[in-house]
Amino acid sequence: MFATPNFVHFENYFGAFHGNTLTFNMPTEIEQADIAFSGVRTYGFCHGIVKEFEGLIRTLEAFLGGLSDHPSLPIIGSHVPAYMEKANIQFLSEVVEYTMEPRTNTDLITIDPDLIQSGDYLAVMRLDGLDQIIMYGTGSHSGHSVVAMRFDGELYIVESQDAWYWPTHGLQRTKWDVWLT
Repeated sequence: MFATPNFVHFENYFGAFHGNTLTFNMPTEIEQADIAFSGVRTYGFCHGIVKEFEGLIRTLEAFLGGLSDHPSLPIIGSHVPAYMEKANIQFLSEVVEYTMEPRTNTDLITIDPDLIQSGDYLAVMRLDGLDQIIMYGTGSHSGHSVVAMRFDGELYIVESQDAWYWPTHGLQRTKWDVWLT
């Protein structure tokens, strides 16, 4: 695949590329300036375009869903749909070599907030694609970190984040009981 911000061109080569010539028509000054500045980006697909397209679909499954901050909307609501969970669990298993085991006890576990102290660290992982890329890049088994802090005797979770499904971006503090919902 050959590309600039203004065009994408696919070319099939079986075997070596040397000896082949491609000519691209760049009639506008913007296209010419882009080529002069950064050239044409070249991407190779080891298994052919069909396998790469299949990989693209699997990648999209891991990221597309849970795109809004409205929990009740189907597929695009703030929840992670089942197909997205499956794609991210598969990615973790195949790429990160981290196998998530299904829980046998799915009852809600209640933590007494009086046991939580300022400075306690909580590791968070959401099966939304983004956390799995963070896990892949860092070698961690979590994709987000938060800290518990008490302000005037009230327990809060303090975090920095910029996800599209969270209504507040940047540094924030959220009351413990609200954060759990």
